[in-house]
Amino acid sequence: MLRIFVLSLFAVSCVSAGKRTISHVVPQQQVQSTHQHVVIADHGSYEAAGGYDHHGAVAYDDGKGGSTGAELTSLAHSSAVQAKNAVQNQHTQGSQAAYGVKSSLASAALGAAQTAQAALVGKQAIVQNLKRQAIEAQSRLQGEISQYHQMEQAAVAAQEAAQQAQGLVGSLTAALATAQAGADKSHHAAAESANAAAAQHEMVNDAKQKVAGIIGQLQSALGDLQETEAAAYKAAESAQIAQSNAAAAGLAVAVAGAKGAAHAAAASGGDYYQHGHGHGHH
Repeated sequence: MLRIFVLSLFAVSCVSAGKRTISHVVPQQQVQSTHQHVVIADHGSYEAAGGYDHHGAVAYDDGKGGSTGAELTSLAHSSAVQAKNAVQNQHTQGSQAAYGVKSSLASAALGAAQTAQAALVGKQAIVQNLKRQAIEAQSRLQGEISQYHQMEQAAVAAQEAAQQAQGLVGSLTAALATAQAGADKSHHAAAESANAAAAQHEMVNDAKQKVAGIIGQLQSALGDLQETEAAAYKAAESAQIAQSNAAAAGLAVAVAGAKGAAHAAAASGGDYYQHGHGHGHH
């Protein structure tokens, strides 16, 4: 339980670290949904919110109701798309204010990558919880099977005792009343044991179905986890490319400014020389 709570705090801190103020004008669809966090309840289950709340939080449950872990995978995919779009928009921007726009797009891509990372942490928490449930269910199943075998053996033993007692009825007519009483008791005990064994067998079947369901959820979650990891990696890669493009654009602006200053200085020196030479001639 504490480990899940620590994972939630780590996800929140990762997203909070990515928050920053963007002073340039960026299209709304490129910067929205860049600051989200994953909320994991401390009581062992995940709160189902079905998307984003007014604080930008992403909530999910453990598959019992409401939203599922698939929303985290969808969030990671959408974040990767946002980061990739930010990189593509860097290439399509005009020369006007290229550095400012690319810096803003780099910030948007970084925020999308951090959102994908938070979704990855949430998906890992779901997988760990399902693994723990599978182990616990397997342990309960083994216990139920063991009890069923014991009760089954007791039922067989009671049935054998009932058959032996019934045989005594035919051979011992003198002790018919006593033998019959013993046979009746044995039959009653056998019936109770058989009923208990049947009930235990039903519990074993229920436990098997539960284990199969949890294992199915675990396999699905593992598949989603792989997709989420791939999306998070693509988002981080796109964010790195965007930052590199922004740095290159800034360097280009600086070089262009330096060249402009050099040309201005050269032009100013030529005018001064021509003005002085004209005075000497007169």
